[in-house]
Amino acid sequence: MKQDIKKVSIVIPAYNEEKAIGKTLELIKNTIENIEEYDFEIIVVDNNSSDNTGKIAKSLGAKVVFEGNKGYGNAYKRGLKEATGDIIITGDADGTYPFEDIPKFLQIIEKNNVDFINTNRFANLEKNSMPFINYIGNKLLTFLINLIYNVNIKDSQSGMWIFKRKVIEKMNFDIMSGGMPFSQEIKLYSQYLGFNFLEVPITYRKRIGKKKLDPVKDGIDNFINLLRFKKKLKLTKKQ
Repeated sequence: MKQDIKKVSIVIPAYNEEKAIGKTLELIKNTIENIEEYDFEIIVVDNNSSDNTGKIAKSLGAKVVFEGNKGYGNAYKRGLKEATGDIIITGDADGTYPFEDIPKFLQIIEKNNVDFINTNRFANLEKNSMPFINYIGNKLLTFLINLIYNVNIKDSQSGMWIFKRKVIEKMNFDIMSGGMPFSQEIKLYSQYLGFNFLEVPITYRKRIGKKKLDPVKDGIDNFINLLRFKKKLKLTKKQ
């Protein structure tokens, strides 16, 4: 890697996504193949899949790491520790997120005084991309987060983030959830640490394959952890 070329890590958690992982990786590869300003690495975290997710990802050139402890947050903690990029981009393996927007994301984070970009799925939801109960749950959680933490986030549960390495270098992963609440926590943590935060609109698509999210169970878990995480942040400040 040349000294003047920055590196970008694309980190994707995946659990039983053999129907979607191939299309997701092909989209990423087609998007980045003509970007000469950066070097890229694609890291897929196989979160103890029972199907061929890991094999497919490896066959398409991704670096595949295994995380036996199931959970969205556990997969990300492993993947982010493996990432070596100056800039990190995340997204799910299920075909929902617009990885074709990578050039736009890189331009925004490089040319503006931004450390962490969150993406707003509500700006353009494709038909049937988010079941109504999920929509209500996401909106409610976002409202509560803004109320409790005194922030202004439009989509607290979005799984596509773009951020500089220095953001996670300041974070203590031990206080963060191993499950779905990790998504809201990384956004809140970045703002708590004083990093410049921005949200950008994206198109959100219908997932490929069987859904795994339990809107009621995961929604309750997110809310409980929302309250606990605030206490954890206060404790870190005292240390």
